[in-house]
Amino acid sequence: MITKFNYNKITRTLSHSSLSVSLFKKILFDKFYARHEASCKNFFKKRDFLKYFTTGSPEELQPDFTDLKRIYDLVRKRRPKCILEFGSGFSTIAFALAAKVNEEKENFETRIFSVDSNINWIKNSENKLSPILKKYINFQYSKTKIISYKEQIASIHENLPDISPNLIYLDGPSGEDVNGDIYNISFKSKNFYNEDNSIFYKNNGRRIVSADPLFYESSAPADFFILVDRRYCAANFLEKNLMYDYKIKKNLHFGGFVTFEKKYQPYP
Repeated sequence: MITKFNYNKITRTLSHSSLSVSLFKKILFDKFYARHEASCKNFFKKRDFLKYFTTGSPEELQPDFTDLKRIYDLVRKRRPKCILEFGSGFSTIAFALAAKVNEEKENFETRIFSVDSNINWIKNSENKLSPILKKYINFQYSKTKIISYKEQIASIHENLPDISPNLIYLDGPSGEDVNGDIYNISFKSKNFYNEDNSIFYKNNGRRIVSADPLFYESSAPADFFILVDRRYCAANFLEKNLMYDYKIKKNLHFGGFVTFEKKYQPYP
């Protein structure tokens, strides 16, 4: 039975055709997410790769094999020479596994620079990393600060690797690791209290916006590619501020991601 509340909600949704299509499409795909996740996990199992995805810190989330297979397939297909990752974790392992296979099967060398603003997550990734994969990865700790970019707040790592990446993976930093404020606005969580010390407003922090890829774009290789994992505010920010033309793919299904593929340029 459809209640009055549900009926009104359904009617409002259907009145916006583009919204209703996106909503029902998401519901349909999410229904099959568990099956797809199991299929992706089986992909790594068949190749005896599951042993590499070990959990370290008790605070660490379980691996999302849908995301990890997407990363693995991307590296196998695009064969980037240099990968720059913001936010280390299971993704670092997937990058390294793909780099290992590229080297063994195609004699193609890939190196990964993994930047994180939380030293504990770097140590967690280093401690559980198989010695076989360590040769492909360079970990780098960098503090992160808030900046004003074209009158917009954003985050930037203070110490970026001096490289020219073919592929950037954006899954960091956490807003809690971004230092500083601009006009008293910050990315950190901050509660507001009444005089009796009760909470007036609970602020869980802002959605993070990362400007780091912009500083690599002007000198990037012709096959420059960015993968943004679920960080839709960051993806919107990049879409408005990247200089060159990109083929942008937005997918909210099976975890959600946005990709930016640099279009053909007249120069090599």
